[in-house]
Amino acid sequence: MSKVLFKGAFVMSCNDEIGDLEAADVLVEGARIAQVGADLAAADAEVIDAAGMLLMPGMADTHSHLWEAPFKGRVTEAWGWEYFTNMHPLVSWLSAEDLYTATYAGAVESLAAGVTSMFDYCTAVMSPEHADAAIAGLRDAGIRAVFGYDLRGADPGRRWQHGPSGERFADLERVKGSLADDDDMMRLAICLSEVTPENLDRAEREIAFARELGCRMSWHNNKGGEIVLLHERGLLGPDMLPAHGNYTTDEDLELLGAVGGHLTSQPEAETYAGRRSMTMIGRGHRRGVRIALGVDVPAIMNLGLLPQMRLLYLLQRYIDGMHERLEAQVPVARRPGVPTLTVRDIVRFATVNGQSALGVEDTVGQIAPGFQADLILMDTRTFGRAEGDPAGHVVLNSSAGDVDTVMVAGKLRKRDRRMVGVDTGKLLADREAVRDRAYAGAGETIGRMTRTHWEWSPQA
Repeated sequence: MSKVLFKGAFVMSCNDEIGDLEAADVLVEGARIAQVGADLAAADAEVIDAAGMLLMPGMADTHSHLWEAPFKGRVTEAWGWEYFTNMHPLVSWLSAEDLYTATYAGAVESLAAGVTSMFDYCTAVMSPEHADAAIAGLRDAGIRAVFGYDLRGADPGRRWQHGPSGERFADLERVKGSLADDDDMMRLAICLSEVTPENLDRAEREIAFARELGCRMSWHNNKGGEIVLLHERGLLGPDMLPAHGNYTTDEDLELLGAVGGHLTSQPEAETYAGRRSMTMIGRGHRRGVRIALGVDVPAIMNLGLLPQMRLLYLLQRYIDGMHERLEAQVPVARRPGVPTLTVRDIVRFATVNGQSALGVEDTVGQIAPGFQADLILMDTRTFGRAEGDPAGHVVLNSSAGDVDTVMVAGKLRKRDRRMVGVDTGKLLADREAVRDRAYAGAGETIGRMTRTHWEWSPQA
């Protein structure tokens, strides 16, 4: 059994009993954490000198579309609905091999930034072979993954024959049968088509199928009242993960909190196009909804949760202050419940809550004996660790460049700021080749984006 001993780290365990430890050691045996404490020894362990660094649980990205990884920057200046008109047509031009490369590249980039668990909401399942290829990409990257098999089956180019919704049930059964029930590294989830009044019967069939198969569910929750609809049909449960939820009503959030539910938010993606409200975070948090985080669209921003954490913390403080000003509380002042979030809340969203949203909270998300060793080591030696709560350093004073070491299930995936076992030069060339093939098929070129002004669409 392999052993790794982290020596002398500041340990932010995210475990209520262990708490934070200064200059502590963590011993990993095989896939699991064996001991946490001072002056630990293991004669046959690989020793990692972590003095002056911060050791914390790996982060969980609970909603990203990894197939977009080769198209970084394509919709940087998109506004309103332009993301959808410029990105979605490309999916039809990805082969199964292309999807493998894109998924692998996105997972490796996420690992490099300290994400150890990933919900890949895959809207690129154009065939059974595509599903297999995406799962293989996640496995080969070494990330802990939930593969989200999308039921909508959108194929703008009409190039494939893999139908939507119930037409995918047989293949989902096949995929589920290919995964071991006790495989903590790879799980299957089902991404619902829509939850709207006109499609609720179809949603009910999809939900019943998912529960029969034993799969968690997610969906793009983009309209108010959807959670109420699920509750009224007796369908709402903690195995359902709404994404975004920007237009959720207070009643939606009350019901979601009452069942112990989660809401996954992608702050950068939800703010960049100017379309969405962001009050659902504070309203949900106050109603017991467990907030989790994701990146969503790697075609716009880098994968990794540190930017999402920082933006959410600052944005919520801005919203709190906005409400204070509207209520004539000027100058703003601290009072019970304001500010809404602490930096420790934000770290919890990215770690404990995220793993809980993926259904693996008993396995990972804390540094404590018995938990699997999904760990990241943040280098604070050059400019020092911020004073006060170390969560503040993570949220406000760190970046992906500070992620020195990443471990998943006891295996080192990044060490001394270099990815382990990854030919990054080849990976870059492969992802660019995927982009070029998709652009050639779709008749697109690098750097061109279609801008839509009201009812007319000139080419930029």
